[in-house]
Order: sequence, then C-alpha cells, then structure tokens
Amino acid sequence: MSAASRVGLDIAGSTLAYAPFFPAVLFATLLGGLPAAVFAAWLSAAVVLIGFTDRPGHEEVVNLVAFLAASALVIWLANLCRAALVELKRNEHARELLLGELRHRVNNQLAVFQSIVRSSLSGEDHQKGEAIALRLDAVARANTLAWSNQRVMTLRMLLEAELQPYRASGAVTVEGTDIPLGPEAVRNLALVFHELATNAVKYGALRGDGGRLEVQLAQDGGRSLVTWRELSGHAVAQPVGEGFGTRMIRASLAAIGGSIEQEYRDSGLLCRIRFETDV
Repeated sequence: MSAASRVGLDIAGSTLAYAPFFPAVLFATLLGGLPAAVFAAWLSAAVVLIGFTDRPGHEEVVNLVAFLAASALVIWLANLCRAALVELKRNEHARELLLGELRHRVNNQLAVFQSIVRSSLSGEDHQKGEAIALRLDAVARANTLAWSNQRVMTLRMLLEAELQPYRASGAVTVEGTDIPLGPEAVRNLALVFHELATNAVKYGALRGDGGRLEVQLAQDGGRSLVTWRELSGHAVAQPVGEGFGTRMIRASLAAIGGSIEQEYRDSGLLCRIRFETDV
C-alpha cells in the first residue's frame, strides 16, 4: 500500500520520497513488535532506492538518513504504546480471573447460608427458613446477572429472569421502554421483584386461579417507573401492619433512591415503583 501511494505521489509530481512508508513502519511496530518494525523500515528504504531512485546522490542519502532517523523515533514511540497495550490486556485477563474466583466464592457462600438457614429453622419456623433461603437465592441470581458477560444489563432482562417460571403459562406480560441498570440496581431490584412475585404466587394473581400479571416499564420525570399490576379476579386485603417483606422492599429501593406505592384494589394489587438507575 505504501509503494502504491508512492507511485500515486510520483504521478502527481510530489517529491516526498519516503512519506508514504511511515504508516507501514508504524503498523509493523504495533502488530509485530520491534523486529517487524526494523524489517519494515529497511524494506521501505530498499523499495525507494531500488524502485524509485535512478541515480542515488547526496540528496537521496540525506533523505534516507532522515527517513531512518524518523522511523527510529516512530518505532520507539509505537513500541511504547504496544507494550502498554499488552500490559493492559494482561491485567484485564488477570482481573477477569480474579472476578471469576470472587463470583464462585460469593455464590458458594450464599449456598452455604441457604443450607444453614434451612437446617437451623425447622418445625414451625420451617416456612420462615424457606422464605429466607429463597431470598438468598434471588440475591445469587442477581449477582450472576450483574457479573455476567453482558455489556449492559437491563430491567427487562432482570424481570424476565425473575418471572421466567410463570411466563410459560402466558400469565405474565412485560411491556414498555427497557431501562439499563447498573450492578447496584440489579441486586436491589432482584430482591424487590422476588418478594412481589412470591406474594403474587401466595396470595395474588399467580396462585393458579386464572389471574394475570402485567408489568409496564417507563420513564417518569427522569426516574425509572415500573407499574406492577395484578389482575387476580378477587379483592386483595391490605395487610395489617408492615411485615418483614414490605420493610425489605422499601429498604432495597431506598438504597437506589427509590420508593413504592401500593394500592389494594378489588381486582388485585397495583404497585408503582420509582427508582434511580446507577449505570
């Protein structure tokens, strides 16, 4: 390509003997390192002297020396850049290995916690232990999503992962504008949606009597809005007092600058969840 460029410059009447060959030296350095760069510089000089020079004289010698000196500078700078890129790639690989080990250890710890909770709480407390274990499972799934190879995690992906067991029957729909999420939002919202889905299975639209769950995603004044509408066909009574699940939902949303509004209607539960994303 450099030689072809030099032919074009000759046709145009240019006197830049070695200028088209500097890119060849640069790319040879970046791709092949120092040996390839030195070879490219000397090959370029040979091509100019043999192919484009009739009678080498004092002027050509000066041009050649200037080209080799400039090539040495290009090679030095480009080789520094190449070494930095190689080091960055090596560090990135080491970081990926470290994160993989961290993911493995965290998920193992959560599995151990689940086992401890299930084995420690029995009898009358068995149901509480199972609920805690399932919440830990939601955290583990959220960590898996947050640490996955996906470049961008979105709210729809999180909802579909949490509601996947109920979507096959057609009882769940998720519509609206998708919203990118950061790792902190993924982890907190996973707990929120797990708790809402669990309550829907126990008391609401997903308990198996023909109900439906409609989830609508939108932006509301610069904040993200999730409308969780259960169409259960029967009235849902507002609980007396605030249980642990509700407190956990509010705490999880508060961690990402969010809030929840709940309406207990004759047709089922309606929730409006607003939060700040941390992408």
